[in-house]
Amino acid sequence: MLGVNSGLPLFIAKCCKELLVIMNLKRDNSQNQRDERYYEAYLNYHKVSRRGLLRGLLGGTERAIKQEKRLKNRPPFAAKESLFMDICNGCGDCSNACPYGLIRLDNGKPVLEIDFSACDFCAKCAQVCPTHALHIAFPADTELRPVFGSNCLSKKGQSCTECQQKCPQNAISIQQNNLSISQYCNGCGECKISCFVNAIMLEPAYER
Repeated sequence: MLGVNSGLPLFIAKCCKELLVIMNLKRDNSQNQRDERYYEAYLNYHKVSRRGLLRGLLGGTERAIKQEKRLKNRPPFAAKESLFMDICNGCGDCSNACPYGLIRLDNGKPVLEIDFSACDFCAKCAQVCPTHALHIAFPADTELRPVFGSNCLSKKGQSCTECQQKCPQNAISIQQNNLSISQYCNGCGECKISCFVNAIMLEPAYER
């Protein structure tokens, strides 16, 4: 007899979460009905296959729904990449709405560039998105994470905690000239902007 797999509760919770997102999106559209292309794409992408269910039951450490890689750095509140690419119409409303000028269009799709200002997750980009490619139901995370270069003063043994102090998530730890990032990092970029020696770069989280 098969025992209860420890990965099953997480798998079920994932499915329930996706269902709640769909319900919220449909409720948001009650005043402004859109075509059903969005929901069809969403449901097709998140449909649980028999193989996926079997993995959830028996796979243990193997995830039934794999994380997608981004083609480009997307604004926060972005749908998963395949869904995002399918429903974003390239209108540019998100770019115009960003108060810090962090979003630009690249080949008709928005990309996020944190160079001169951090993202405060004001959600204005998501609020104006007509197709819900950006939506507040999706994670408030840029999916970028800091990488500390060799010119980092803390790495050199000098007394500098500027990035640690500026991190709104308290996600940076500095111990014995080593810097680490916790799970609470949301990729806002405050650390990069605060670094006066330009020792911090932001890279996609899935490439780390």
